[in-house]
Amino acid sequence: MNSLDISDDNALIITGSADKDIKIWGMDFGDCHKSIFAHDDAVTQVNFVPQTHYFFSCGKDGLVKYWDGDKWELIHTLEGHQDKVWAMALSSQGDMLFTGAADRSIRVSSVETMRS
Repeated sequence: MNSLDISDDNALIITGSADKDIKIWGMDFGDCHKSIFAHDDAVTQVNFVPQTHYFFSCGKDGLVKYWDGDKWELIHTLEGHQDKVWAMALSSQGDMLFTGAADRSIRVSSVETMRS
């Protein structure tokens, strides 16, 4: 496992790992709700959007993906980094996403525009 995050309501845990998968776990019984083949290379980080079950993942494939943790569906894929995406952070309001990659770039994205 490379990364994990817990939803603000303490209902879900998401994990991302080198096997390219994201797993969504229930906090109540510790069971795996869903395993998703998410990236074409290792998942480097996962983060919940504050006050939601939406989350982001990034990986060595250079992609950042936006997910619905309740429906287990991909909402949006962000392309643009030319190399592995190593770091990711959300603003405290959950409206801006910041990513950093091995291509020496930092990208800023509006979360609201991804839901459309």
